[in-house]
Amino acid sequence: MNDSGNAAQVRMVAEQVAEATIKRFTQEHLLPPVKAEMPPALKLWGSIGAAVLTLVVTSGVIWGVSTLNALQITVARMDERQQQDTTGARLEKIEERLTTLEELKRGEK
Repeated sequence: MNDSGNAAQVRMVAEQVAEATIKRFTQEHLLPPVKAEMPPALKLWGSIGAAVLTLVVTSGVIWGVSTLNALQITVARMDERQQQDTTGARLEKIEERLTTLEELKRGEK
């Protein structure tokens, strides 16, 4: 009777070990891993934050492009004005006015 009792115990332990091994193998290799789910509120706030950040960055890029465009137009106008007055005609007119004013001032004395 002792041998049959030991055999029954050994068989029971072996079955428990086999079940645990099969369960562990199934969990590790056959079942898909359990994914951590984000709470819906966190997803919502993340989406809102991403939208706001995208809007801010896009606005900054648009502002930068428009500012550089305005600067380019201003520089082009300044360049045109400088090229138009290459003869010094404007300076000559100012010198004539200064001479006239100096003559009038001398005449008053």
